[in-house]
Order: sequence, then C-alpha cells, then structure tokens
Amino acid sequence: MSAESRIEIFGCGSDDRSYWCVEGDGAGVEGVVLGHGQVEGMYDAPVKVERKSSVRQRGGSIVAKTFGVRELSLGFHVIGRKHGAPASFAEIDSEFRAAFTYDAEETEWDEDWLPARIDWTTGLSGLRSLDVVLRDVPDFKPDINPLVNEYGNPILPLASDQPFWYQDELMKSWETSSTSASGWILMPGNFTDVPSYQRWVLTRGTWEIPDVSWRGRRGHRVPGGEDAARMVPTMPVTSLHGGLIIDLDPMQLMVRDAHDTNAIAQMPNPGQFFEHIIPPYTPPTWLPIAVTGAPAGGARAELYVPQLWSKPWGGEQPMSEAGAMPS
Repeated sequence: MSAESRIEIFGCGSDDRSYWCVEGDGAGVEGVVLGHGQVEGMYDAPVKVERKSSVRQRGGSIVAKTFGVRELSLGFHVIGRKHGAPASFAEIDSEFRAAFTYDAEETEWDEDWLPARIDWTTGLSGLRSLDVVLRDVPDFKPDINPLVNEYGNPILPLASDQPFWYQDELMKSWETSSTSASGWILMPGNFTDVPSYQRWVLTRGTWEIPDVSWRGRRGHRVPGGEDAARMVPTMPVTSLHGGLIIDLDPMQLMVRDAHDTNAIAQMPNPGQFFEHIIPPYTPPTWLPIAVTGAPAGGARAELYVPQLWSKPWGGEQPMSEAGAMPS
C-alpha cells in the first residue's frame, strides 16, 4: 500500500484560483508549508449525540445525532522563497491570504466563484476535498518584523459549513427512445460512512421514481422493509418545466423544475413525498423506473449519489456486487 499523503490548497475564486502544495511531494514550492503541530479539526467531522434517561431506565437512549460546522485551525510557514528562488515574503503572504475569504459574498457578482478548497490525497483513499472559509481573524504574532526576516507563521481559523470530506459524486442514467417504457436504473452506490442525499434529474414525461427503504448489514444493504418496492409518480414534466429535479438534500427544494421553481405542489398525490435516503455502505443496486408521455425522441433519467466522508482518509468497507440487471 502506498504511503502517499499530499495536501494541496486551491484559493477562492473562479477561473483564477491560486494553488499551494503545503504537505507532501512538492510542499513549499509556492512558498508555504503546513505547520507541524498546528493542525486542528482536519480529521473526524464534528458530531453531537443527545441522550435521555427515563425514571426507571438503566442507562439512557439516544435522542438525536447532529453534525455541526467543522472548525479548523491551521498554521502555515510562509517563507520568502518560491519555485526554488528567493522571493518577497510580503508578496507570498499577500497572495496566500487572498486565497481565503470569510463567506461567499463574491457569488453576488461572479456566479462561478468558489470558496477555498483543501485537497488531501492518500495512497489508501485517493483524493478527498473540503471547502473552507475564514471564521475569524487570522492569528499572526511574529517575534520580529516578518518583512525583515522573510518569514511568518500565520494561524488561520477556518470553517467548513458542509463538514464532510467529499469525493466526486457518482451518477448512473437510464434512457429510452420510445414515448413509454419501463426498466431498471443502477443506483451507483454509497461507499461512504455518511448517509447520502440522492438527486434525480429527469427530462420530459410522466415518471415513476423508486423511493425504497433499505435493510441489511454494511456492504450488503438491499431494498427492504415496508417500502421495499415504493414508487413515487411525478406530474407530467413538460417543455414549460424544462425538466425536473428531485433532491433529497433537506437544504434544497425537494422537487423543482429546471428553472429552480418549486414544483412540489404540482405532484399528483398531495402529501406524498420522497422519504428514503441512501444509507452508508450501500452497494450498487438495480432499481425499477418507468416513464410515459415522453416526447418522440424518448426520455432520460440521471441518478446522482454524493460521496461524503467523516475523515480525509479511511473508512472503506467491503461491498457486494450489483449483479446482472434484472430481466
């Protein structure tokens, strides 16, 4: 197994994001390295478990489990040297500070703007990423004038509102060239230790989308329980909608059209909502799907499953195979 461990930072911005390798192969080339002994909050996502005890209960019971904002504190050595040659500490320090911002205010003017991102690549788990912003004023207390010494040690207090390390989300699609069809779509799997809020993207037509409950041990979960075969119909998706997005992320509209307009009131069965997210360690699974009333060219459904992790590396479990598509 490779012992590779590399930490890179991509500064906030859009098409002009700065790049800094701060740990591992290539660290310090841009003039900044991560401070040893100055790393806090990089590992497990913050979790709070609430318990209660009844009068006659021995011990207690879990009431709720919530994940909070991840707070980090990272120290950096900023050196007056860049790409192997002497460089101005002031310029490097200025460029590195500009890589971080307090919030996403830039999106008001630049819709492609992104916050700073930390990438951690390991031989065990590959690349996982974390988006961060400043949560407080950076701490910087040099013993002497850093412009004279060409060295500084800023401590950056950072926050990650979405506290989980993420990898590229997985996507599988199903399509038909006819106006009405049924078949099977492969749910691509949630290979992580965190539940995943799946997202459907649908073209024109009237759909039946699977919303199944899951049962089984880690790595072998299958549709099971009272909703093992649950299907939810959609309203007719027309050219006025431009498509339909079904998103189980509670921070998003559950049903919206391609114009980001809330469409939940147009669903055919009032009060019927999508209920079941993808549990941790759920292998790829074939699920039924159907469409009617599609245009002459047919229809397409895409199923996206985000991959979120508690830690920057590790947590993998053996997973069963999807098997052949049902007939």
